[in-house]
Amino acid sequence: MMDLANKVILITGASSGFGELIARTCAARGARLVLAARSLPALEQLAADLGGPTYAVAVAADVTDDAAVTQLAAHALRSFGRVDVLVNNAGFGVLDTMADARLSDLQAMMDVNVYGALRCTRVLLPHMRARGSGQIVMMASMAGSITSPGLGQYCATKHALVALSRTLTTELDGSGIRVAMICPGVAQTGFQQRADPAKFSRISKLSATTAEAVATVTADAIARGLHGEVVVPWYGRLMLFAGQLSPWMTRKISRIVG
Repeated sequence: MMDLANKVILITGASSGFGELIARTCAARGARLVLAARSLPALEQLAADLGGPTYAVAVAADVTDDAAVTQLAAHALRSFGRVDVLVNNAGFGVLDTMADARLSDLQAMMDVNVYGALRCTRVLLPHMRARGSGQIVMMASMAGSITSPGLGQYCATKHALVALSRTLTTELDGSGIRVAMICPGVAQTGFQQRADPAKFSRISKLSATTAEAVATVTADAIARGLHGEVVVPWYGRLMLFAGQLSPWMTRKISRIVG
């Protein structure tokens, strides 16, 4: 198990799902945490579980609000003096066919999944540049590289996040600031509270993983200072390669498998 002693890690969407498990995994390895989400009671309980204000602080913040994100960064710097790692984890999905999907759902997902990550990144990037070090972790998805029936709008947000992450990786190459993109397959988390599990296609479930595995991979990526991408589960990389190599065949398989 790779050590994270004294790393200061800010995690958005930390009150449940991947965010909560990443926080618990990193805390067990010695990290100090700034936990952000809209739900303050859940965050405060998590912070208490992880050792209280010396080790973890809870900050109510909505990543769709510019002022709230600025205040979040300021709170983190007041609490620990620096932020070594930003984990852009906040996100959600609403699943539906393109014919039935609502534009308002896409707008809301873009504001959280993409613009929220950008807001947090932009507010902390000057701090990391001044220190000449840091890491930005983007919680993307396999849905950011391939598509699946019923996930069109959600895939659009993750495709955007993948493009922005890869651009940032190039722009920051050699700066001392590293960018890690985590691409999980389908996992059972609080995500399903808004994304109806019945609307997941069978082919998308072939990439199933666990939230615990995603948290472990993310903590490992932080510990080794990953500057690049990782897919969870590992065999998901083969699915992505196949989808990019032959989109026509992927469509045929999707129709057969459902």
